[in-house]
Amino acid sequence: MKGKIRKVLLIRLSSLGDLVIMSSLIEFLFHKGVRIHIALYERFSDLFEGDPRVEKLIKIKRDFNGKWRGLEDVRKVKYDLVVDLHRKLYPSVIALASRTKYRAYVRKNSIVRRFAVLYKRGIKEDPIYVRYVKAVSKYFEIDRIPYPKLVSFKEPEFSLPYNYTVIVPGASKHTKRWPIDYYIDLGKRINTSYNLPVVVVGNERLADSYPEGFINLARSTTLRELLYILKNAHFVVSNDTGPAHMAAAVGTPLFVIFGPTIPEFGFRPAGEGFIRTLEKDLPCRPCTLHGGDKCPLGHFRCMLEIKPEEVFDEIGKFYSREINQNF
Repeated sequence: MKGKIRKVLLIRLSSLGDLVIMSSLIEFLFHKGVRIHIALYERFSDLFEGDPRVEKLIKIKRDFNGKWRGLEDVRKVKYDLVVDLHRKLYPSVIALASRTKYRAYVRKNSIVRRFAVLYKRGIKEDPIYVRYVKAVSKYFEIDRIPYPKLVSFKEPEFSLPYNYTVIVPGASKHTKRWPIDYYIDLGKRINTSYNLPVVVVGNERLADSYPEGFINLARSTTLRELLYILKNAHFVVSNDTGPAHMAAAVGTPLFVIFGPTIPEFGFRPAGEGFIRTLEKDLPCRPCTLHGGDKCPLGHFRCMLEIKPEEVFDEIGKFYSREINQNF
């Protein structure tokens, strides 16, 4: 069957981080000369608008009528291969609706991850972007596994400073958020020491106002505008959340903070640029697969013990290395 696949449907409806990770498979298939269609929820479609690697986006609304129309849109096209990267009920129905003979599925390691949460034991890191590419190994020779890569940007209509850094203080789960006062402390240090304005982005407004030297753009950008902001930043400091994967996928230097989850779950941001993860080795980690509303033990040490000065010191080491390399 290898060499006979020309048109592929990728199914990954959400979330932002997973869709960014999927860009590794997009990059792989594009260089195989494959025509790529993607089925995803409409709210995330801006991420791939204008992407020259993607021939068509099937944008699905999350209500019943939207999901039904999504099935109809899939049935209109004849695919050589459907790749289900979501592995839930509705994505499985989409795969069936395609009436495609050949289907591929990503191998999940949820049992291993659950074992790690239950017994607090380390596991071998198995990057999800690698598993996404290997999902099509039956149909393509896996001669390379590219990092996630995003290529579609939109310059915002509002103006930005020529030089700036970015912080991402939000996350979908509360326990994956480094405290906002820590972010503000760190931002003040960056602004004072490096004379860099600090741009705040993300989908959550966690503070009513920020000190001088901060630019609050939280909930004010499209995904492609956000990507442009991340790409042009000196560096990004983020929680383990979607924009961290976006920053890695455009090669921007990234400092990413892990709390209740661990990078070994496979969701460590990956890309061609500098990436530094910050975490604490505690006996209670990992305590959850995806984060939660509150710390199960009530102390939140995994985040509280990563102090702003520690992150700032890591940024200083990065800057020193960059200066030495440029001379």
